[in-house]
Amino acid sequence: MNWPATLIGLAGSLMTVLGSIHLLYTLCGQRLEPTDPALIAAMRRTPMHITRETDMWRAWLGFNASHSLGAIGFGTLLVGVATSDARLFANHPLLAIWALLMVAGYLWIARTCWFSVPRRGLLTALCLLVTGLLALLLS
Repeated sequence: MNWPATLIGLAGSLMTVLGSIHLLYTLCGQRLEPTDPALIAAMRRTPMHITRETDMWRAWLGFNASHSLGAIGFGTLLVGVATSDARLFANHPLLAIWALLMVAGYLWIARTCWFSVPRRGLLTALCLLVTGLLALLLS
């Protein structure tokens, strides 16, 4: 694998790791739970306007789990393309733009809604991806 592909693959690997950790924290332990047990109880007894088939607590778990799967899938796709044929990014500019927008979108969400660890990880992933894509285009 060449240098640009390595950088793109590292960006994808970082996205996959972040998504995997998030999924683990969603499904195991209390790291993503509110610190106030009363809030959890209130979420469990509060249905959503769209349906009474679920409550805010189960929706919270589902949103976090599906978000994790999105990051894992996106990161895995980046790694797969980088290791099989990184030139696809140069040959199909929409693929490169999509990848950049995805990581930039996750970073924007991290800056506005999350905390420093995912923000730093996503900034690193974006820098790796930008550098890899530029190196690919310039080679």
